This record gives sequence, C-alpha cells and structure tokens, in this order.
Amino acid sequence: MFRSLGSAVVLVSLVAGCSTMEKLKEEPDTTPTNATAVRETHLVSDGIKGFFPFEGTTKTFTRADMHRDDSVIKGTGTVTRFLVGTNNLSRIERLDKKLVYSLNVKEKTYTECPLKGCGGAAEKPVKKEPEEKKAEKPSESDCKVKIAAATFTVKQTGQKKSINGFDTEQYQAAWVVTMQDTTARKTVSTLNVDLWTTPVTPQLKEALAMEQAYAKSFANALVSVATNGQKTQVVPEEAAKLINAYIGRLLTPADRAAFLKAGKEMEKIKGYPVLTQLAWNLKGDACAASESEKSADKSSTASSSGDLLSSVTDYFAKKKTDETMKDISDKPIFSFSSEMKSHKVEAVHDSVFLPPKNYTQSNAK
Repeated sequence: MFRSLGSAVVLVSLVAGCSTMEKLKEEPDTTPTNATAVRETHLVSDGIKGFFPFEGTTKTFTRADMHRDDSVIKGTGTVTRFLVGTNNLSRIERLDKKLVYSLNVKEKTYTECPLKGCGGAAEKPVKKEPEEKKAEKPSESDCKVKIAAATFTVKQTGQKKSINGFDTEQYQAAWVVTMQDTTARKTVSTLNVDLWTTPVTPQLKEALAMEQAYAKSFANALVSVATNGQKTQVVPEEAAKLINAYIGRLLTPADRAAFLKAGKEMEKIKGYPVLTQLAWNLKGDACAASESEKSADKSSTASSSGDLLSSVTDYFAKKKTDETMKDISDKPIFSFSSEMKSHKVEAVHDSVFLPPKNYTQSNAK
C-alpha cells in the first residue's frame, strides 16, 4: 500500500513539475502591442576567395524611438563551421531611455550602456610600444593608390519574377574602378551586381517611413549619422563594410569615401531591393613588389609590398600551395547575396525592446 502511495506521490509531483515548467515556458506576453516595422533578411557569402564562407539571418524591429536588431550568423565551410560556429546576438537601441542593450543569447546575459557607449575602453591605459618595434612594422601607407577612373552602368533586363511574395524586376549594374599607384601601375576593381527590385507599395512605404523616422531621430541623438532617404542601396551595408575593410586601407580618405558611391546611373534603378547578388574582383599590379623585393624578403607582409589582390588573399592563405592559388584564382574575391524575406508593419509586443526577464546584466555596477 505504502509503495503504491509513494509511487502516486512521485507521479503527481512529476506531473505538477512538468505543468509548472510548461506554464513558465508558455507564459503569455501581456505587454501592450504597438505598430512596428519588421524586416527579415537572409544573407549568404562564399567569403573572401572561398575562405570563411557564412550565412545568416537578420531581423529588425523599428519604431520612431526604438530599434532592435537580431542576427544569427554561422560558418558554412568545413573549417569555418568549426572556427566561427553560430553567433546569435541582439542589440536594442532605446532613444526614449537613451540606452543601448546588447544581448548575448547563448549566455543569456546583456549589457546596458548609454547611446554613445559605455566608454570602458577609454579608461584602460594604452600600452606604449618601444620605438624600435614601431620601426620594424611595415606601414600601411608605404603604398597608396588613387582612383584614376570610375564608371557605373545600369541595365534594365526586362526580366520579372516573384520573390517571397514581392513582384520584382531585374537590373544589372557594373562598377569598374581603376586604381593607380605612384609608379603608374594599375589595378581594376570590378563589382558586378544583380539586383531585383519591387515597387514601393503602401504597405512597404509605411514600414520604410517608420525606419526613416527612427534613423533621423537616432542621427539627432548622436549628431553624426546621415540617412539614406529613399534612395536605392545597390551594395548592401554588410558587403560594403567588407569591401572597404580590404581595399580602403590603400586609398586616401577622399577616395575611400567615393569608392562605393555611384553617379546619376543610380536614378535608373526603380523600386526597393528584394534580392541583391554581387561579385567583386581585382586585376592588375598596383602596389606589387619588385622581383628584388620579393627575393629579399619572402616573409614580408602583403600590406606593404604585395599587390592589391595578394593583400586580400594573403590575409587568409598564409601557406599557399600552387593548388591553393589555382583554386582561389578562379573565384571572385568576394561574393555576397542579400534576400529580403519580409518587410511590413506588424503589431509587436513592447517586451521585444527590453532584455528578457531571465537574462542577467553582465556589466551591472
């Protein structure tokens, strides 16, 4: 009898425990809902010359005075999958509170900082290097290039198709920039963009207006950021950052600012980008080392003596074999695609713009 009673008590306890867990897990969100612009985008890249390919999803939630950006990025190559893994991060900007929350989804922690940052790095003393070591390091300014010529062309192909419920039409754009070093050697940068755009419908216009209102408020709060208005952005921000990271250090500040800007040809592109596929490549010998320099120091870094192409590929392939070089020479330096899955105004709970209750603040004072 006691054994049966004990079993019954254990069973009731387990059922009660499971019931409690389910209630906690499925606890309804009782915070108010308000109109919010919600955009979801899928990103795919083969990486730099095939090194470190990745894919991911970004989802943003925007109101006039608050914004949340959720991103899940994972490595897709054999090595990248192991080295990079999956990064799941979120950032919440609250202009009404003048705060930024950075969420670490894996650790279930978050930091809380003013809009302009916590400024913790500025408090740490900067370690000074001996003058001898500074002299040993190659300067990034040893070889600089300037833009000798630039053309941007756009062609409307007449092709149309439906992508994720958006009616789109195709444009093909080509950005050709010729760069020249101080010895008149040239390298040509070619950026080919395949762009599918959709008309700005009332539903899409409402979402864009909400995002632009936030961008303007954010710019006013920081007195720094300029907005893009309703101009079509041919090169996605993520791709532009990567391209500038590798080519920008060889350009003057003025040329660096102009590198990814197009002229009046942009006006030919109508609508809002739904699918953007781009491939970037370099050909030429600007900033290439002479034969004597190569033989004198085979271990010298590409940033000071290699040509522009080597400065990119050497960064990822320190130990190059003939097979490796042949393989990467057949690929563009960088390929990238950005596909909009959805973009509209939805009713979203206010809790989305706050750290979850079960997260711990990691920089609490």
